[in-house]
Amino acid sequence: MLLLIDAGIHAYEVIDADVPFLVGGFIATAVGAVAGAYLLLTSGPRLGWVLGGLTTLLTSIGYIVTRATPVPTDEDDYGNWLEPLGLTSLILQIVVVALAVWALTGRHGLRPAHLVQEGKAVTPGMNPDEPGPQRGSGDGRPPRS
Repeated sequence: MLLLIDAGIHAYEVIDADVPFLVGGFIATAVGAVAGAYLLLTSGPRLGWVLGGLTTLLTSIGYIVTRATPVPTDEDDYGNWLEPLGLTSLILQIVVVALAVWALTGRHGLRPAHLVQEGKAVTPGMNPDEPGPQRGSGDGRPPRS
């Protein structure tokens, strides 16, 4: 739910953004957060935590950088720490990053084999448990016994 709220905030922010790199960042954040939320609800929860956690971590860093230093073409955000949607989003992102770290370092941990397995599970045609085309001669006929 937090990822979807953050995605909504960034999708809304695209409307008023006039700096190209901010527009791109807001869109990337919204897409990454929605994709992470989707993966959390499917067969790829670890992938969801990785994607959601990285998306929110990078977005938080971007928020801090644009507030702490004057960024060319975006001087208006410099020092504007209390912008309501930005601050709300930053708090949500910190919570998501903390939850992602907790989920990925807990009992089940983060192992490359798990990520590959989940990647196959959420990719159409890659799940070994799904019924697929029968192996045969390639002409559409079932294999001979």
